[in-house]
Amino acid sequence: MKRIFLLLVAILLVLPAFVTTVVAEAAPQVSVAQRELKKDKNYRSSDLYARAHHIIYGSKAPLGPGGRIRIGVVINGDENMVVEDRVKNAIYSAIRKKFPREEFAVMKATDLNTALMQKAEEQYAQYKMRAESATSVETIKPGSVVTSNTAPNTATAVEKQDSLDADGMRVLNQPRGIVDLLCQDYVQAGRECGYDYVLALTLSVGGVNVRESNILVSGNMFNNSIRANGWMRIRFVDVAGGKYLYRNDIATMGHTHNGFVNGRVYESSVRKAIKEAMNDIEVTED
Repeated sequence: MKRIFLLLVAILLVLPAFVTTVVAEAAPQVSVAQRELKKDKNYRSSDLYARAHHIIYGSKAPLGPGGRIRIGVVINGDENMVVEDRVKNAIYSAIRKKFPREEFAVMKATDLNTALMQKAEEQYAQYKMRAESATSVETIKPGSVVTSNTAPNTATAVEKQDSLDADGMRVLNQPRGIVDLLCQDYVQAGRECGYDYVLALTLSVGGVNVRESNILVSGNMFNNSIRANGWMRIRFVDVAGGKYLYRNDIATMGHTHNGFVNGRVYESSVRKAIKEAMNDIEVTED
């Protein structure tokens, strides 16, 4: 009986350490999901394939066969455009067509977007400190440099205008986003997240023109003609080369007769812009 008692005591002493070890080993890991662009809008990937991929390549590897070129896609900009699924679907459709899944792993790069937003946050903090460190700083346009009245010419302080971003575009009721970053910021973030190319698209609303019609269609709705301009600012960065492969600001016009401005007119504008951008980029075989 004494031996049984001693054995039970030993088990009780060892068991907590064993349970703690097991729990520690089984602790869940939190990371940003790797989301590859679907083959098409309605494509559903296999859960079995995803589990097998995780076992073979780990959580940081791109989905799909190894050896493919990784492109990180980030879309941001005016809320009226980015909230429209039809706008984003038009972009994704053009990208799918340009970069075949067999050779390219085109990713909805949440990890890349996080890294870029962190750099934008740090940049804004630096601008703020520089402005506060100067006793007198005059208001300037983005991209200009101001010399403090009290500091030597080698010391500079830059003040960001809240109403304009780095391209001189209006910042309305949405975050500034990542457009104030420089090429090297995109290169560094791409390297940190393991992408071969970074494709950042910033969408901005331009002028809107409504041409009233005297023709009554139904009820109180007139067949007004709506023309809405849109800007697509494209940064396509070669991470290995450390430079822009393609950098452009494309303005296009969307057109509809539905009587008011909605997602259809923005989709029309964006579809034209992304088509022009993809036509400007050439994919060749080695």
